[in-house]
Amino acid sequence: MVDGTSLYYERMGLGFPLVFVSGGGIMDRRSWDPQFEVFAADYEVIRYDVRGIGKSARPTEPFSHSNDLFELLRFLNIDRAHIVGLSVGGAIAIDFAIEYPERAASLILASSGVSDDSKADANVQGLITLSTMTKTEGIECVIAAVLDTPFVVSAANAPARERIRQIYLDNHDVFESNFPIYLRWEPIQPPASRRLRDIRARTLVLRGDSDSPAYGALVDRIAEGIKGCVKLVISGGTHFLNLEKPQEFNDAVRGFLSGCPTWTRH
Repeated sequence: MVDGTSLYYERMGLGFPLVFVSGGGIMDRRSWDPQFEVFAADYEVIRYDVRGIGKSARPTEPFSHSNDLFELLRFLNIDRAHIVGLSVGGAIAIDFAIEYPERAASLILASSGVSDDSKADANVQGLITLSTMTKTEGIECVIAAVLDTPFVVSAANAPARERIRQIYLDNHDVFESNFPIYLRWEPIQPPASRRLRDIRARTLVLRGDSDSPAYGALVDRIAEGIKGCVKLVISGGTHFLNLEKPQEFNDAVRGFLSGCPTWTRH
């Protein structure tokens, strides 16, 4: 139990803590399969299901994803950690770094958004539409629509497509219940998009050049807002960057965390 809820986590390896935040759309901890054991060779790696997906409890009242992460680290007796998040997981990581600057040793933000976007009318209506589609046409129809979106994952990447399909199937209740993982989430205030300059953690911002133009622009704005961050664009990378280009993603993260002197500041 963490802060009145139940969060499922997995822990492997020894070394400085490295936390993978789930939440790329409706992706649970298994979305980090290409990274979990790889980085456990050098770090103490923690991956967890954020409140509302996977094996973690579903929210029944307003809550904070970033506070959940803080409470999880406190439960694990971890004072500081590298924080890695993709898409919405990146937004959670940003909130965490702003709220708890002493806890974030560094940030790796891949295909990231910001938390205040989650409450935008267009996003809320999109979630409701997706939930309605799931209830009327079935989860398989939703999965097909996601997998047929080129910027999400490439048609040739069979392992990533199957992983996404299985995770969505296992989390079908989230789709059917109007996505409480997002609709009950209370992002930080004032909004994160106005506070990127407050981030003091060393930060790597990653995106793929095959992600949607809208997300590419958002990632670029985040990179521009975080003082001194490092930005890298991965060729052929889609929105699910760590699944689409796992080797390139891992190399980029490893190089950044090792303080490789070839990195240039953004």
